[in-house]
Amino acid sequence: MSLTRSVRQALGSVMADLVIKNVGILNLVTGATYTADIAMNRESGTIVGVGEGYVGESTIDGKHLTAVPGFIHTHVHVESSKITPLEFDRAVLPSGTTTAICDPHEMSNVLGMDALRYFIACSEVTKMDLLVNLSSCVPATPLETSGARLTAKDLVSLRDHRNVVGLAEFMDIGGVMSQNPDTMEKLEAFQDGHIDGHMPTGVSGRMLNALAACGIANCHETARVDHAEEKLRLGIQVFIREGSVCKNATELAPLVTPMRSPFLGLCTDDRSCSDITSEGHLDHVVRTVIAHGGDVASTYRAATWSGAQNFGLHKNTPKWRRRGLVAPGWKADLVLLEGALKHCKVHSVIKNAQLVTPELFATRGRDVPVIGHNSIKIKTITEADFALKRPQATTIPVIELIKHSVETSSTEYCLPVDAEGRLQRDLGRDIAKLAVLERHGKNGNIGVWFVKGFGLRPDVGGAIASSVGHDSHNITVVGASDAEMTVAVNRLRDIQGGFVVVKGGRVIGELALPVAGIMSDQSLHDVRQGELQLMAAVRQLGLSVDEPFMHLMFLPLCVIPKLKLTDFGPVRFDPQNGDMAPVLIDDQRKSK
Repeated sequence: MSLTRSVRQALGSVMADLVIKNVGILNLVTGATYTADIAMNRESGTIVGVGEGYVGESTIDGKHLTAVPGFIHTHVHVESSKITPLEFDRAVLPSGTTTAICDPHEMSNVLGMDALRYFIACSEVTKMDLLVNLSSCVPATPLETSGARLTAKDLVSLRDHRNVVGLAEFMDIGGVMSQNPDTMEKLEAFQDGHIDGHMPTGVSGRMLNALAACGIANCHETARVDHAEEKLRLGIQVFIREGSVCKNATELAPLVTPMRSPFLGLCTDDRSCSDITSEGHLDHVVRTVIAHGGDVASTYRAATWSGAQNFGLHKNTPKWRRRGLVAPGWKADLVLLEGALKHCKVHSVIKNAQLVTPELFATRGRDVPVIGHNSIKIKTITEADFALKRPQATTIPVIELIKHSVETSSTEYCLPVDAEGRLQRDLGRDIAKLAVLERHGKNGNIGVWFVKGFGLRPDVGGAIASSVGHDSHNITVVGASDAEMTVAVNRLRDIQGGFVVVKGGRVIGELALPVAGIMSDQSLHDVRQGELQLMAAVRQLGLSVDEPFMHLMFLPLCVIPKLKLTDFGPVRFDPQNGDMAPVLIDDQRKSK
C-alpha cells in the first residue's frame, strides 16, 4: 500500500523515491529559511519527510538551491496565451506554475458546453493541475451577440467533475443588483461551492456587500490599494494581477505583508505567449511584486499557500490532495530556485515527485483532439458597412484608451461629416474608426464608433483586426480608412480567425488562430514566431500604444468601465450602480 510505504519512507526504513539533498527550504509558516532533505513518494505524489539523512532511489543535489511550494495561479484565461491547454501545460509548468485555476470563458462564448467539456478533458491529461472554473456569464451581457448560451442547468451538470472547482468570475453585476432570475439561479446553484468574483473600479460600498453576500470569494479586478483594502475588510480575497495589459502588481505590492498575505493571491488573468516566453509566468508576478516592495516570504505565501486556501486546495478532499507547503503529507509540487529569493530565478520544478523535463509531457497517456475549427461565419464585407451617417458635424463620446488597463475613459469630441453625410474619423487628434462585427452567424450586426489612443497617422494609414474580442469574440477592427478596415476583416474571414495588419490596402502581417478564432493549434514556439512577425508588421504603422492587439481585443468588453463597443453599438458601463446601457446615437447599429 502506498500509505504504508510512505510511512516507512518517512521513518527512513526504506528509501524514498526521490530526495532533494541539503536544499534550502522557505518555511511559509514562520518565514524562515533552513536547510534539510526533502523525501518524496512518487506513487502518491507527496512529500514524506523533511529533515536530515534521507536516502532516495533518485537524488537531486539541492546545495545552493531553495525550495518553495509550486506556484498556484489563481485566475487565468488560457485562451489569451493563444495556445491550447495542452501546449499551455508545456509552456508554464517548467517556470513553476504547478496548479492553475482556469476559466474557459473565452472559448465558451464561442462554443458553449463543448468548450467546457474540451477544457475538462484536457485537465485530465495535463501534467500540471489545470483545474476548471465553470464560465458563469455566457453571454457576458445582453448587449452583445455571443456564439453560445450557458444556463445554470448546463453548469450544474459539470459541477461534480474531479477537476472542476466551482463558478468562474461572476461578471453580471447588474443582474445581481436587479436580482435578475437567471443571474440569481446560477448563484443559488453554487451556494454550497466556490464562486469567483469580478469587481472592477467603482464597485464599492453596498454593491460590494451585496456581491459578497452572494458567496463571491475573491476578485482579480483590483487596481488601487484602497479598493483592495475595502475588499479585504469584507472578507473578499484579492488576487494581485500582472498580465499583458492589466499590470496591477506595482500598485498593489505594498499590500503584501505577513498579516495580509494569507488573504491574497497572484494571477496573470490574460498573458500573451510572447510575454510567457520572454518574461515568464507566475514567477514574473512574484518578481514584480517583490521588486516593488512586497515582503519576500509573504509574496511566496501569496503565490502558494494563500492561493490554495482560497480554493480549498490546502486540505485533503475526495477531489484533490492538499498543496501549498513544503511539509510531509503535502503534494510534492516544488519550485527549486537559485540565487536570492527576491529574484525568483527558477532552476527546476518538481511535479508530483517527478522532475519536470521535456520528456515528461510525452507520458500524458492520451491526446485530446482540438475542437472549434471553422467558427468564423461572416459574409464578405464592403466599405459601406463601416459608414456611420449623420446630417452634420456631431459631438459624440469617443472611447479613449488607458495605458496598462482594459478600462477606458470617454471624452466628447465634435467629428466632421463628409459630402455624403458620413461621420468621419479625425486622425489629426488621434481619433480612428472602430467597428465590431458579429461573426457567429447569428444576425450580422455591425457596431461602428470611434476610438482615441492607437496613434494611427494620416500619412501612414493602416488597420488592425482581431477575432479575439472579449467576451463574445466577435471581430474587432480599427483603422485609418474604411478601405483598409475592409481588407483586414475579409482576410480574417479567409484565415478563420486571428490577427491581421493592413497597410496601403494590402495585408502586411497576420497570425492565424483557427481554434474557435481565438487559439492556434501550433506549438508555443511557432506562435511566438508568428507574434514576432505580426508585431514587426504593426511597427510599420508607427502606433503609439504598447500591445495594440491586446487593447483592441478588450474594447468590446462592456463589463469593464467606461465606454466600450459591441456589435450592438457603443455601451457605457457605470460601476457605481452596475448599470450598463447603449449610447443612444442614431444609426449606431447596422445589420448586414
